[in-house]
Amino acid sequence: VLYTLGKEGWSQISDTYAALVKNIQWKVRRSLSFSLHEIAHILGTELTELELLPTFQLFLKDLAEVKVGVLTHLAKFLEILSKETREKYLYVLDEVVSAQDS
Repeated sequence: VLYTLGKEGWSQISDTYAALVKNIQWKVRRSLSFSLHEIAHILGTELTELELLPTFQLFLKDLAEVKVGVLTHLAKFLEILSKETREKYLYVLDEVVSAQDS
């Protein structure tokens, strides 16, 4: 839907998106976690930092089945962020590497 509406249409679907992000069904959240980088690409840096960073943080704390979607596309998501913001989230990479070493 957002591909069709574009960045300008975000305000029309952002409430629905926010409700889906908090859906009790983990499979719904998992689907969104795997596409978060695509939404970020459409929204661009400013809207992503304003609207999607809370979702990104939420998914990082979610079940492993949800978290894997964000981690799979972590680099693609981070490249949308401004350099200053991106640097704040480099700890995620460190945590992923540390978890794999354990």
